[in-house]
Parts: sequence; C-alpha cells; structure tokens
Amino acid sequence: MLNESGIYPKGHRVLVLPFEVEHKTASGIVLHTNETAKKEEMAQVQGIVIELGSTAYADQTEEWCQVGDNVIFAKYALLVYDGKDGKKYRILNDLDIVAKVN
Repeated sequence: MLNESGIYPKGHRVLVLPFEVEHKTASGIVLHTNETAKKEEMAQVQGIVIELGSTAYADQTEEWCQVGDNVIFAKYALLVYDGKDGKKYRILNDLDIVAKVN
C-alpha cells in the first residue's frame, strides 16, 4: 500500500484512512449537511492501515495489524489530518486498533 498522504506517523502511532460514510435515500440521493457529515466522519470506526510508526506494537508480543489491513478502531479516536491527496486521515495510538476485519 502506497502512502500518498504525506503523513508519516512516529513512535507508537498508526496512520489509518477511514472508510467514507454516505447516507442515501432509497432512490440514491446522498443526504448530508455539513454538521451531520462531520459527526458521522468522527464516529467512523473502520478503515485501512496506511502506515505504522517505528515503535508501534513494540511493547506487545505481536503486531495487531499491518499496512493494508482493514481494521476497526476506537470510536472518536482523534487526530484528524488532511493528506496531500485531499483525503482525511486518522492518526491513532497503536492500542486504539481493536480488531482486524477480513
């Protein structure tokens, strides 16, 4: 997985790209207000691991995830940044990753 964000986590941090959240009507119209979109974005709990910091999981017996894994992470885990590619990324503590998803 290529990191096009320009963001490189340090230490025990993990860079994750959350999956996009869209709400549509039955006919396919996307429903969003800025307020609603922001709340849904912050509540998103699933994404793909883009990069690991150099000491991520160093204090664990094994790594909980690797680059390219789909993961579930703690709700409202903060540090949201816009990447160079225009996407919004999350920088999480390594232990905020709670599961991998197949």
